[in-house]
Amino acid sequence: MNLNDTQQRLRWGIIVGLVILALFFLILDNAGRADTVLAFLRSPLSDVLGWTAARTDAFADVFAGPRDLQAARARVAELESQLAELERENAELQEFRNQNQLYVELFNRAAEAPELERLQANVIGRDTSPVFHSIIIDKGSDDGVFVGMPVEAARGLVGQVYRTSPHSAQVLLVSDNISSISARLSSSRALGVVHGGGLGGSLTLDWVDLEAVIQVGDIVLTSGLNGEFPQDMVIGRVIEVQRSEAELFQRAVLQPAVDFETLEVVFVITGFEPIDTNIFDTPPETLPARP
Repeated sequence: MNLNDTQQRLRWGIIVGLVILALFFLILDNAGRADTVLAFLRSPLSDVLGWTAARTDAFADVFAGPRDLQAARARVAELESQLAELERENAELQEFRNQNQLYVELFNRAAEAPELERLQANVIGRDTSPVFHSIIIDKGSDDGVFVGMPVEAARGLVGQVYRTSPHSAQVLLVSDNISSISARLSSSRALGVVHGGGLGGSLTLDWVDLEAVIQVGDIVLTSGLNGEFPQDMVIGRVIEVQRSEAELFQRAVLQPAVDFETLEVVFVITGFEPIDTNIFDTPPETLPARP
């Protein structure tokens, strides 16, 4: 067979096939079925391409996964570090705010009674002895602090200087069981004596006349009697009234104005000199002659 004849027949065969295929698609297009046939022809190819892409992505994830996990852990560690820093800054700001509020209260207290000279002192210790309920401050005799001087905080009376050293002093708190302070009610002005209850005990206002009116919420102040404390220093607030017609006096339980467990800064009232009135508690052996 001649090679030229074979090539010629093959060429005409291809041409005829293409013409038939073109006519076939023309007929399908006129019938509105061309898209269906094309979709059918594309489907196997799409499936093959989809399967290949899925295997390629899975293969890539094997290598990308560890890198992504490592980056995520690094990001988490970075965020935890930033959170810790923000919490530290917040704590510092809160402490600064608390100190600022404390000094504002101290300033306001000093402004209420400017006639009294005060020395600011820091609380540096607390007495753990079961005998005394007291605190230690960082001012002593070299700073002009002496036994008997009253000590107050921004909210009220703290106690009285009990012992001193050159650079520190022990303050007996009003809550101690040997503390006894002449006091009066701010509303009725009735007199009484505030006694400390010691560790775990309650502060009480005793020896109040039965005729006096005591109400829960009344403020109890120093009376200035006996010369141990200036007048009108806040001691506490009445939280309970104990009254019995069978008794000669009534009693009130107080909430101290000062939270002794959180004291940080106090004022020693150096401009007030306690007056010893004990000399008048005993009758004189001889009375002076009347002129």
